[in-house]
Amino acid sequence: MSNHILVVDDEQEMRNLLKFCLKTYDFKIDEAANGEEAFDKMMDHSYDLIILDIMMPEKDGFELLKSMQNEIENQVPVILLSALGDTERVVEGLRLGADDYIVKPFEPKELAARVESVLRRFKKIKLNTYTVEGLLFQPDSFHVSYQNRTIPLTKKEFQIFYRLASHRGRVYSREMLLELEWGIDYEGDNRTVDTHVKNIREKLNEQGYHKTILETVWGVGYKIPEANE
Repeated sequence: MSNHILVVDDEQEMRNLLKFCLKTYDFKIDEAANGEEAFDKMMDHSYDLIILDIMMPEKDGFELLKSMQNEIENQVPVILLSALGDTERVVEGLRLGADDYIVKPFEPKELAARVESVLRRFKKIKLNTYTVEGLLFQPDSFHVSYQNRTIPLTKKEFQIFYRLASHRGRVYSREMLLELEWGIDYEGDNRTVDTHVKNIREKLNEQGYHKTILETVWGVGYKIPEANE
């Protein structure tokens, strides 16, 4: 059965582009021109994923994310559409529950890859487990293990590691990780993130996991590479 996706953007041209790109990959597509219309459709239909523009009239992307948290019973994964350099809005959207983002303009293959990755990840999360390069993540209990050996991560270490693991190939800057995991009002500096990543690497090594899974992107932040990188 095809996955049912709702695309939400106030520009008809963008909605047409999204529909064209996604139908090529056999997704079933609905559309909405603003958050209010999208919310009404979500009350009447069951969707597997939402592609959501942030800046819209009537009810913007942030307001829709809040409404989804408070009034939609079944959790639905969300990919944000963002403009280049719109980091602050992306961070706010991720903090409100969005699962990933894609920057406009985008390549059709990148969009499809993001959609398939989020859908695949969400299905695994619903089973309460997620496996990456031999590591078993259990998000509900903040637990990660390797060959039945627990990696003794703190909650913050788990959150950073799981965010990178569940968004493979996505580079997260130190600033973005700091805002997402500690909050925008946190007064610490970027070295806090570096320290947590260093601790994760050491704890993995102590439990016999010697793959270089957490990569430093010099001058930017960190990522866990795609499987074929």
